[in-house]
Amino acid sequence: MHLLIAAFTIAIGSAWTSLAAEPRDRVVAAHYPPLMVAGDTEYPGYAIEIMREAARRAGRSVDITFLPFERAIFELQNTPGTLMPALFRGKERDDLFLWVVDINVAELRFASTTGRIDDLDTARALKSIVVETGTTGEILLNRRAFENVIRMHDPAASARMLESGRVEAWFLTKSNMQRVWSALDASPALIFGDIIHSVPISMVASTDLPDDVTAAYRTAVQSMYDDGTLTGILERYEAN
Repeated sequence: MHLLIAAFTIAIGSAWTSLAAEPRDRVVAAHYPPLMVAGDTEYPGYAIEIMREAARRAGRSVDITFLPFERAIFELQNTPGTLMPALFRGKERDDLFLWVVDINVAELRFASTTGRIDDLDTARALKSIVVETGTTGEILLNRRAFENVIRMHDPAASARMLESGRVEAWFLTKSNMQRVWSALDASPALIFGDIIHSVPISMVASTDLPDDVTAAYRTAVQSMYDDGTLTGILERYEAN
């Protein structure tokens, strides 16, 4: 009898433990500093930090897996209930995802080493501009039929082209250009023009993410805006 009662007690305890366990969300990420940084426990990327804190506030937890970008996008489209810490809006695939909540705004500018470039007309008159393939900057210049664009896959290669004078301007977000320029110890100092285009950066999910989970993340991120936590995270990465 005592053994039966003990077994029953253990079973009840296990059931309560299971019920009390935090729901775990599957998250895919792609290495894209400073948003998502693979293999760095101290600075994992501001979008990763925001997602983890939002999950904590929502009473949830996350399993984050880093994948090549296109594979992460495939998983996001084809695996139910999957989230991604950050994606830029304004591309043809926008309607393929659930845009959970905005976490930042990317402000595209031209940078040069010789003078300010404050508008598209001035940029169009240059001999050459470097952009990264697949970025919002490339799409924007393509839509406006720019013919002086050189496309690179690596921001570091873009920086080296600008530093060596092989191009006259670089088109990306200010924070990304500053980060790469500093990491390469490139010179002279970059000269930034006015904001050309602003792009929301959002936490995204597969379109079947349950409404209650979506609402939980939105509420949590809003609380991070309200108490300054989100701004603090962005400032750690100089991303706001």
